[in-house]
Amino acid sequence: MKDVARAAGVSQAAVSYAFSNSPKVSASQRDHIYAVAQSLSYAGPNIVGSSLRSGRVGAVGIMVMESLGHALEDPSTMLLMKGVVEVNELADVALTLLPLVSSRQEGFNSPAVRGLVDGVVLHNVTPTHPIIAALIHSGTPAVAIDSPADCGLPFIGIDDRAAGFKQMAHLLDLGHRRIGVVCERLNIGGTDGSISKTVVEHSSERVQRDRILGYFDAATARGDAGVSIEVYEASGIDRDSGVRAVRSMVEKLNPTAIATTSDVFAVAALSVLRSMNIPVPEVVSVVGFDDAPIAELMDLTTVRQPLVEKGRAAASMLLDNIDGAKRRQKIFKTKLIVRNSTGPVSTV
Repeated sequence: MKDVARAAGVSQAAVSYAFSNSPKVSASQRDHIYAVAQSLSYAGPNIVGSSLRSGRVGAVGIMVMESLGHALEDPSTMLLMKGVVEVNELADVALTLLPLVSSRQEGFNSPAVRGLVDGVVLHNVTPTHPIIAALIHSGTPAVAIDSPADCGLPFIGIDDRAAGFKQMAHLLDLGHRRIGVVCERLNIGGTDGSISKTVVEHSSERVQRDRILGYFDAATARGDAGVSIEVYEASGIDRDSGVRAVRSMVEKLNPTAIATTSDVFAVAALSVLRSMNIPVPEVVSVVGFDDAPIAELMDLTTVRQPLVEKGRAAASMLLDNIDGAKRRQKIFKTKLIVRNSTGPVSTV
């Protein structure tokens, strides 16, 4: 660094500021320092040494409750990550994907609380997972997206119960009364099959629980005793899990409409119905959740939530918390997007 400073005719501090993108040096001065450094084959301050001096490692973690493979296949997770990386301040920061596959993992052994990252964004993490207490105890800056919502961490989310109400109200308005619901797992581990409202009410997965309770809220608000809502749980979040749950539900219930808690499962429903030669929406209507890009492609009625915007907001809030500010919560609005996968109940 001394040699670069001498050759560039600046102080060592200016060289340090240039390589840390500090506003204390101008863009032209930074370019000059970079050019001199390149001519001297100097790649910049040692990262380990810099992190020891600054207390920063230049990395942010994203925690998910699934394996890396499932996380990378999930459209909602990918859109959230897209939002995170769109925040300018994170352009040169490494992102570390941290899967929390099992609640048995010791939270205090997590790399996130042992200095691997400067802060973490949690996506839909079970509130009882040990990592939550570990993050709070260690003081690691963290922001939760969707879940956990009430543990003291800054929070980004939507009103999932109200959004579920919109889904079900749409189907009820179309005259549907025999409705099947396909949801993601309601507890760690998850099982395939029919579940009761009581199981839903005691679920550890808040997002799924609230969306489904929104379905029941809509039926109650209609005051129609003839409405039948049957909930089928899938053991995973992937398409194959959705296909199994949808097929079982259709064969046993013969619904006139299907509501799902994700677009992945809604697309699985469309696939199953097509394979069974059941017309959509003439015989069975399908409504999804998220409005991921595939929803428009499949002409799917769905609830739109601003996934990319949620990622951006979480990243911005996390940066504020890393810098010592305390921003607590942001709740985004949702909107029902009506396309051609839903229609009036068949009278035939």
